[in-house]
Amino acid sequence: MTAGTMGATIEGWAYLMNLMEPFSQSSHSAPLCIANLVLAVLLCPVSASAWGVDGHKIVAIIAADNLTPAAASHVADILGASANKRAIATAMEAASIRPDFEFRDEDPLTKPWHFIDICLQDRRADVPARCPGGNCVTGKIDEYSKRLKEAKYDRWGAAGDLAFLIHFVGDIHQPLHAANDEDRGGNCITVKPNTRAKDLHEIWDTTVVRGLEDSIDSGRPQTTAHKLERKYAPEKEADSWIPAGDIAWESNQLARSDIYAALHIPIEPCQPTANVCRNPLGHAVELDSSYMYRADAVAGHQLAKAGFRLASLLNETWTQPAAPNDAPRGSKANSAPAQVVSSKTVAVGDQIVFVGNRRSKIYAWPGCGSYDRMAPENRVVFASREAAEQAGYRAARNCP
Repeated sequence: MTAGTMGATIEGWAYLMNLMEPFSQSSHSAPLCIANLVLAVLLCPVSASAWGVDGHKIVAIIAADNLTPAAASHVADILGASANKRAIATAMEAASIRPDFEFRDEDPLTKPWHFIDICLQDRRADVPARCPGGNCVTGKIDEYSKRLKEAKYDRWGAAGDLAFLIHFVGDIHQPLHAANDEDRGGNCITVKPNTRAKDLHEIWDTTVVRGLEDSIDSGRPQTTAHKLERKYAPEKEADSWIPAGDIAWESNQLARSDIYAALHIPIEPCQPTANVCRNPLGHAVELDSSYMYRADAVAGHQLAKAGFRLASLLNETWTQPAAPNDAPRGSKANSAPAQVVSSKTVAVGDQIVFVGNRRSKIYAWPGCGSYDRMAPENRVVFASREAAEQAGYRAARNCP
């Protein structure tokens, strides 16, 4: 499979953190025809996910606001959050970015799961063939929604499987995560004027989200999410869950009309398995202010739609509340010890705030260790000390 569209996930957050350039690369991943993980790392371009950190958080917050009480009880149970809307939204925000900052490093074979390579000349009937073996975003949405419904989790456990599902529903609504023009979903098309984004895919992953936040005058995913939710509230009922293949086709159509046609990018013969990376224009595409304004509007609509649809999917998944005596299900395997929030849990209000550093495998809480200095891309949230230590982390030495 050629690279689909794995945009630079971190750029949205990195923009607020002085644009941490090492993490802003984007690309569809190359075909993983060799199972050896070391070779997979070498063969796959560094990539991240649609909408950047802020975009994924926006989707999660809108979804949290629209969960039924039954679905909310399951989400709180799985993510180790208090059963109130604010705590659930915070937990879903943190979960929404785990596939980029944690799971991608654990297993590079997850990279193709974030996109589907639908050629611009494809028809709707061609979509299933673009997801061989279910190894793409549509297949993984179907897989993880089924796992959660049946409580049959894979090695990432219930919390990991839910994090994947939250993230992938965001991914599939980014138009360039469902399109390919022999350009890896816009990753091979350079842009001008010279912006922080290096290519067209990154523009749609992060620049349009920043522009959207600026137009709303918020700069914060929480504020942006709530304003988008109010703006598109009349469409909420229409934006119930539909098959993932239909959503991918819808996103592909948006890519055709609002990206490729709008920018006069020619349609190339497309062979997703060829792993070709070319710029069909032969030169950098010029993005003027009027185009960026329209792109911001499209992105806002897609983020709201993703949030409403994610809530609808989770509401369909859990129609009965979690049993009060159920053990928390956030551990990585069904047989693992239950992840219990103990009396030692550190919290601010209803928000669990244990944070680990995925590189050093050290965790801390407010007022101790490196909690305030931990780089955002290294942060992993845990519900308790026990959960952190079960995952192989140790407390910072200067924590009480």
